[in-house]
Amino acid sequence: MEWTSPDLCAEMGIQCNAQDIAAEDLKSADEVFVTSTAGGVMPVSRIDGQSIGSGEVGLLSERMIALYWQFHEDDRYRSVVSYPGST
Repeated sequence: MEWTSPDLCAEMGIQCNAQDIAAEDLKSADEVFVTSTAGGVMPVSRIDGQSIGSGEVGLLSERMIALYWQFHEDDRYRSVVSYPGST
């Protein structure tokens, strides 16, 4: 089963919207993070040299990172990939 950032948000009871956001709007945010299935949740502390919020990893980002790794280790969200020649 594959899961996405909206799955993480739903698990946390947080509304999630996918949309384009201007850099200026990001700069005024309390927290910013990016996600990917390979990289997980990656906090963004600066944009164009400007600190986002306190410039530190925020509590929401920390919670998202922890939940990402919890999902990552949960068999409900993992699929075994077999490669030719592997055991």
